[in-house]
Parts: sequence; structure tokens; C-alpha cells
Amino acid sequence: MIAIVGGGLAAAKVVEGYRAAGGTDDVVVWSQDPRGPYHRPGLSKRVLRGEAPPESVLIDLEGAELRFERLDSLPDADVVVIATGARPRVLDGALPLRTLDDSLELRRRAETTKEAVVVGGGFIGCEVTASLTQLGVQVTHIVRDQRLFPVLGCPPLSAMLEETFRAHGVDLRLEATEIPEAELVVAGIGVEPNVELARQAGLEVRSGVVVDERFATARPGVYAVGDVAEFYDPVFRRHRRIEHWSNAAYHGTTLGRILAGEDARYDTVSSFFSEQFGKSFKSFGDATGHDETWLEGDFADGNAIFRLLREGRVVAAVTMGQDEHAENALKDEIRAGAAAPA
Repeated sequence: MIAIVGGGLAAAKVVEGYRAAGGTDDVVVWSQDPRGPYHRPGLSKRVLRGEAPPESVLIDLEGAELRFERLDSLPDADVVVIATGARPRVLDGALPLRTLDDSLELRRRAETTKEAVVVGGGFIGCEVTASLTQLGVQVTHIVRDQRLFPVLGCPPLSAMLEETFRAHGVDLRLEATEIPEAELVVAGIGVEPNVELARQAGLEVRSGVVVDERFATARPGVYAVGDVAEFYDPVFRRHRRIEHWSNAAYHGTTLGRILAGEDARYDTVSSFFSEQFGKSFKSFGDATGHDETWLEGDFADGNAIFRLLREGRVVAAVTMGQDEHAENALKDEIRAGAAAPA
């Protein structure tokens, strides 16, 4: 039996990948979310804005038994997959946005609230601010950093987004530490991986559960995927932990194939996306330690590539308005840059 602890996207993709690759063993998935697995990106965008029904993000989990039980320890099974995800950091008095129910509650509150405060300059904070503004709520957006999306290391994108937010009436306060009182406060200040069961089981935990490029822990038959996994990335030759939808989907699908007997491993240039006020951008690679940048195009025009280089080699990029061919070429460029000898 394959036991998957955690009922999010990564877990669902393990099942899907395993069955698609011909796996026949029984699979049991333990979920703490009563709705089972679903896609999270829409929670801060289309579902929150009421443009899509809640059912649109649900994942039909076929090929596995879904149990809604809280586990006190890892189950006894031939194979155990830790896909416990992460939980939002708490800000007293503020609503989080992590679950479908969080999104629906925020949508309900937005219907009767004229003003709100959103804290956090990353994906959740920015997407919630944009969605609430589009719902007619006046938002004060509190960011403790010098710019929006500081983690991307892309000042031209940050500047464009800051101008866009203000043009839509957002009271954007950068380098702010004081949070104004408001009837509605939303926190998008990051997450913490749910590593408690793994740590209790004696597995190695650093920023997450430590696994190799095949998602295996040091204990035979025990794996970890998704937000909770600190995995070895052979493209960049270091361990990483990534908290985005595309990473969870890729991890789960690849591990499913591995468990079905395929010779697979993590082997991709990581990527993720975001959208605010109709402006979508993507990020590729790993900008850690970059020492040079190069902008091609203009984010204000909706068409740009911002390359981040380390020792003269492209290792990451932020893009807007690029087609699939251009994105694939860019990923090849990043893969070659990451593989070049130091």
C-alpha cells in the first residue's frame, strides 16, 4: 500500500502520475482539509473575485481512497509519501488566505467592507490586494520591504506593479512597520512547512523534509513532495524548497511515475507565475547569489525579459508577454548557465 499524508495538489498529482504510469497498488490519501485536494492559485484571484465557483478549483481524486483523519504519526505502509504542505504565518487579528474556506470567507467579508488592510508584498498579499480592489474595496497595502516582490530581485517589475497599484487607488505603503486598524485585515506574510510528523519520525528536517532528486528521504520507502520538501535540484546543484503550484504539481507527478517503476527524477528549470490587475508575469530559475542583471524590453509595455546572471551566466529570469517558444528558449539558456562550471 502507498500511504500519502496530506491532501493537496502534490498528493493528488502523485496518485495521478502513479496510475498514469501503470501503478496498481492500493493508495490511501489522508487529508486534513475536508474539501480534499484543489488548486490554490484561483483562491486569491478568480474565486475570491466571484468570477469562478468554488467547485472549479476542486480536483477529482480518482484511483485512491481519501480519508479525512488527523494522524498523530506516519502510517505503517510499504511506501509513505509526506505531502503535508505548509500553513500560513499568523498575524494577530488578521485573516489568512490558504484554504478554499479562507477564500470564501474573505469574499463574504469583502461584500460588506468598504476598506481593508493587506499585509505582505509577495504573491498572496499582492494578489489579494488586486482582487479586493477590483471588488470595490479600498485597500491599504502594507509592505515592510523597499518594493513589491523583493524575492524576485527584479526592480523594473516591482516599479511597474507599484505604479499599477497606485493607479488603481491602492494606498501602497512601502518600508512600513505600522499596521493601521481596520475592520478587515488580511495577512500574506509567508508560510511554515508542516514538518512535525516527519521530525517526530526522526527524518532529517532543515527548511523542510530533506530528500534527494527522486524525493526519497534517508529512510527507505519514505518520500516527501511539494511545499514541505527540501529537495535536491540537480539543475542548480543544491537543495531548495519551493512553495508554488507548479512545483507541487511537478513533484507529485514525477514521484508518481517513480513509484510506478519509471526511472524519473527532478529535472526541470523551476518556474512560477502571478497576476494582478490583469498583468501576468513568470519567473524562471534560481536567482540566489546573482551579481548582474540585464533588461530586454519594458514591463510597462507588457513585453519584457529580465535576466539575472551569476559570474556572467544566466541563472534566472522574470518575464512578461513571452510566448511558449521564447520561454522554452529562456529555460534552455538558464539550464546551460546553471550547468556551467563555477
